[in-house]
Amino acid sequence: MLDYIEEHAVVLDHERFGAAVEELASLVEADAPESALQSHLESYPYILSLQFPHCHHVFPKVRLGNQYETDFFCLDIPSSGYEWCAVELETTQKKVITKAGRKTADLEHALQQVRDWRSWTTENLSYARGARVKSGLGLKDIQPRFYGYVVIGRRKNYSDIFNGIRSQVRRDEQIEIRSWDGIIDWARKRAAIFSAHFVTSLPIEEI
Repeated sequence: MLDYIEEHAVVLDHERFGAAVEELASLVEADAPESALQSHLESYPYILSLQFPHCHHVFPKVRLGNQYETDFFCLDIPSSGYEWCAVELETTQKKVITKAGRKTADLEHALQQVRDWRSWTTENLSYARGARVKSGLGLKDIQPRFYGYVVIGRRKNYSDIFNGIRSQVRRDEQIEIRSWDGIIDWARKRAAIFSAHFVTSLPIEEI
Protein backbone atom coordinates (compact mmCIF):
# COMPACT_ATOMS: atom_id res chain seq x y z
CA MET A 1 0.00 0.00 0.00
CA LEU A 2 1.31 3.46 -0.93
CA ASP A 3 2.05 5.85 1.91
CA TYR A 4 0.32 9.23 2.17
CA ILE A 5 3.02 11.12 0.28
CA GLU A 6 3.21 8.70 -2.64
CA GLU A 7 -0.59 8.66 -2.88
CA HIS A 8 -0.28 12.31 -3.88
CA ALA A 9 2.53 11.93 -6.39
CA VAL A 10 1.80 14.00 -9.50
CA VAL A 11 1.55 12.11 -12.77
CA LEU A 12 2.45 14.49 -15.56
CA ASP A 13 0.38 14.16 -18.73
CA HIS A 14 2.57 15.91 -21.31
CA GLU A 15 0.01 15.53 -24.09
CA ARG A 16 -2.91 16.91 -22.06
CA PHE A 17 -0.93 19.65 -20.31
CA GLY A 18 -1.52 22.45 -22.81
CA ALA A 19 -5.28 21.93 -22.95
CA ALA A 20 -5.48 21.85 -19.15
CA VAL A 21 -3.64 25.16 -18.95
CA GLU A 22 -5.93 26.79 -21.51
CA GLU A 23 -8.98 25.55 -19.60
CA LEU A 24 -7.61 27.24 -16.50
CA ALA A 25 -7.00 30.41 -18.52
CA SER A 26 -10.66 30.35 -19.61
CA LEU A 27 -11.79 30.03 -16.01
CA VAL A 28 -9.60 32.98 -15.04
CA GLU A 29 -10.92 35.13 -17.89
CA ALA A 30 -14.48 34.27 -16.83
CA ASP A 31 -13.75 35.26 -13.20
CA ALA A 32 -14.74 31.78 -12.10
CA PRO A 33 -15.37 31.23 -8.37
CA GLU A 34 -12.55 29.99 -6.18
CA SER A 35 -14.18 26.55 -5.95
CA ALA A 36 -13.92 26.12 -9.74
CA LEU A 37 -10.26 27.17 -9.76
CA GLN A 38 -9.53 24.81 -6.87
CA SER A 39 -11.33 21.95 -8.58
CA HIS A 40 -9.39 22.45 -11.82
CA LEU A 41 -6.04 22.43 -10.04
CA GLU A 42 -7.08 19.31 -8.15
CA SER A 43 -7.90 17.64 -11.48
CA TYR A 44 -4.62 18.78 -13.07
CA PRO A 45 -2.21 19.12 -10.14
CA TYR A 46 0.83 19.33 -12.43
CA ILE A 47 -0.18 22.92 -13.28
CA LEU A 48 0.55 23.73 -9.66
CA SER A 49 3.48 21.40 -9.10
CA LEU A 50 5.41 22.85 -12.04
CA GLN A 51 5.34 26.29 -10.43
CA PHE A 52 8.07 24.93 -8.13
CA PRO A 53 11.55 23.61 -8.98
CA HIS A 54 11.36 20.11 -7.46
CA CYS A 55 7.68 19.55 -6.67
CA HIS A 56 6.25 16.12 -7.49
CA HIS A 57 3.54 15.87 -4.81
CA VAL A 58 0.39 17.97 -4.39
CA PHE A 59 -2.04 17.62 -1.47
CA PRO A 60 -5.44 19.34 -1.78
CA LYS A 61 -7.52 20.46 1.19
CA VAL A 62 -5.26 19.44 4.07
CA ARG A 63 -7.04 19.88 7.38
CA LEU A 64 -5.02 21.25 10.28
CA GLY A 65 -6.96 20.02 13.27
CA ASN A 66 -10.48 21.40 13.57
CA GLN A 67 -9.47 24.99 12.93
CA TYR A 68 -7.92 25.31 9.51
CA GLU A 69 -7.79 23.83 6.04
CA THR A 70 -5.19 24.69 3.41
CA ASP A 71 -6.21 24.90 -0.23
CA PHE A 72 -3.10 22.90 -1.10
CA PHE A 73 0.18 21.73 0.31
CA CYS A 74 2.94 21.20 -2.25
CA LEU A 75 6.04 19.18 -1.47
CA ASP A 76 9.39 20.12 -2.97
CA ILE A 77 12.10 17.50 -2.50
CA PRO A 78 15.47 18.97 -3.48
CA SER A 79 18.72 17.35 -2.39
CA SER A 80 18.51 19.24 0.93
CA GLY A 81 15.36 17.37 2.00
CA TYR A 82 11.61 17.90 2.30
CA GLU A 83 10.34 21.46 1.76
CA TRP A 84 6.62 22.02 2.23
CA CYS A 85 4.72 24.96 0.75
CA ALA A 86 1.16 25.88 1.74
CA VAL A 87 -0.98 27.41 -1.00
CA GLU A 88 -3.85 29.84 -0.45
CA LEU A 89 -6.10 30.56 -3.44
CA GLU A 90 -8.14 33.74 -3.77
CA THR A 91 -10.39 34.74 -6.63
CA THR A 92 -9.32 36.61 -9.75
CA GLN A 93 -11.48 39.60 -8.82
CA LYS A 94 -9.79 40.42 -5.53
CA LYS A 95 -7.54 43.44 -5.45
CA VAL A 96 -4.12 43.47 -3.80
CA ILE A 97 -3.46 47.18 -3.19
CA THR A 98 -5.54 50.17 -2.15
CA LYS A 99 -5.47 53.62 -3.70
CA ALA A 100 -3.36 54.66 -0.72
CA GLY A 101 -0.73 52.08 -1.69
CA ARG A 102 -1.43 49.59 1.10
CA LYS A 103 -2.32 45.91 1.11
CA THR A 104 -6.04 45.33 0.74
CA ALA A 105 -8.09 43.55 3.40
CA ASP A 106 -8.45 40.60 1.01
CA LEU A 107 -4.71 40.22 0.61
CA GLU A 108 -4.07 40.69 4.31
CA HIS A 109 -6.63 37.97 5.03
CA ALA A 110 -4.85 35.59 2.65
CA LEU A 111 -1.48 36.29 4.24
CA GLN A 112 -2.98 35.79 7.70
CA GLN A 113 -4.21 32.38 6.63
CA VAL A 114 -0.62 31.30 6.03
CA ARG A 115 0.48 32.82 9.33
CA ASP A 116 -2.30 30.97 11.16
CA TRP A 117 -1.33 27.67 9.52
CA ARG A 118 2.25 28.19 10.62
CA SER A 119 1.19 28.99 14.18
CA TRP A 120 -0.95 25.87 14.31
CA THR A 121 1.89 23.74 12.95
CA THR A 122 4.30 25.19 15.51
CA GLU A 123 1.94 24.21 18.32
CA ASN A 124 1.21 20.77 16.87
CA LEU A 125 4.49 19.88 15.18
CA SER A 126 4.73 16.24 16.28
CA TYR A 127 1.14 15.61 15.20
CA ALA A 128 1.72 17.33 11.84
CA ARG A 129 4.86 15.30 11.15
CA GLY A 130 3.47 12.01 12.44
CA ALA A 131 2.64 9.17 10.07
CA ARG A 132 -1.03 8.84 9.18
CA VAL A 133 -1.00 5.19 10.21
CA LYS A 134 -0.19 6.53 13.68
CA SER A 135 -2.94 9.17 13.52
CA GLY A 136 -0.64 11.99 12.41
CA LEU A 137 -1.06 14.25 9.39
CA GLY A 138 1.75 12.67 7.40
CA LEU A 139 3.53 15.96 6.62
CA LYS A 140 6.95 14.42 6.92
CA ASP A 141 9.72 16.72 8.24
CA ILE A 142 7.56 19.82 7.88
CA GLN A 143 9.09 22.91 9.47
CA PRO A 144 7.01 25.40 11.49
CA ARG A 145 7.92 28.23 9.12
CA PHE A 146 7.14 26.44 5.88
CA TYR A 147 6.96 28.46 2.68
CA GLY A 148 3.71 30.24 1.79
CA TYR A 149 2.20 30.84 -1.64
CA VAL A 150 -0.79 33.13 -2.23
CA VAL A 151 -2.47 33.28 -5.64
CA ILE A 152 -4.75 36.30 -5.91
CA GLY A 153 -6.16 38.71 -8.47
CA ARG A 154 -4.96 39.72 -11.91
CA ARG A 155 -1.69 41.20 -13.09
CA LYS A 156 -3.36 44.42 -14.24
CA ASN A 157 -3.86 45.30 -10.57
CA TYR A 158 -0.21 44.68 -9.65
CA SER A 159 1.50 48.08 -9.67
CA ASP A 160 5.16 48.96 -9.19
CA ILE A 161 4.30 50.04 -5.66
CA PHE A 162 2.70 46.69 -4.99
CA ASN A 163 5.65 44.81 -6.46
CA GLY A 164 7.77 46.49 -3.82
CA ILE A 165 5.33 45.36 -1.14
CA ARG A 166 5.31 41.75 -2.28
CA SER A 167 9.10 41.70 -2.49
CA GLN A 168 9.16 42.77 1.14
CA VAL A 169 6.60 40.10 2.09
CA ARG A 170 8.69 37.48 0.29
CA ARG A 171 11.83 38.62 2.08
CA ASP A 172 10.36 39.11 5.56
CA GLU A 173 7.73 36.38 5.69
CA GLN A 174 8.74 33.85 3.03
CA ILE A 175 5.34 34.16 1.39
CA GLU A 176 5.17 34.49 -2.39
CA ILE A 177 2.26 36.46 -3.88
CA ARG A 178 1.35 35.58 -7.45
CA SER A 179 -1.35 36.70 -9.88
CA TRP A 180 -3.38 34.15 -11.78
CA ASP A 181 -1.82 35.54 -14.96
CA GLY A 182 1.62 34.68 -13.61
CA ILE A 183 0.54 31.12 -12.89
CA ILE A 184 -0.86 30.70 -16.39
CA ASP A 185 2.11 32.32 -18.14
CA TRP A 186 4.59 29.98 -16.46
CA ALA A 187 2.38 26.96 -17.16
CA ARG A 188 2.12 27.95 -20.82
CA LYS A 189 5.90 28.09 -21.07
CA ARG A 190 6.12 24.57 -19.67
CA ALA A 191 3.34 23.40 -21.99
CA ALA A 192 5.21 24.76 -25.02
CA ILE A 193 8.33 22.84 -24.02
CA PHE A 194 6.36 19.63 -23.50
CA SER A 195 4.51 20.07 -26.77
CA ALA A 196 7.71 20.54 -28.76
CA HIS A 197 9.33 17.56 -27.07
CA PHE A 198 6.28 15.35 -27.50
CA VAL A 199 5.90 16.13 -31.21
CA THR A 200 9.57 15.83 -32.09
CA SER A 201 9.90 12.57 -30.17
CA LEU A 202 7.13 10.83 -32.10
CA PRO A 203 8.07 8.35 -34.83
CA ILE A 204 8.30 10.05 -38.23
CA GLU A 205 5.23 8.27 -39.61
CA GLU A 206 3.15 9.68 -36.69
CA ILE A 207 4.18 13.32 -37.15
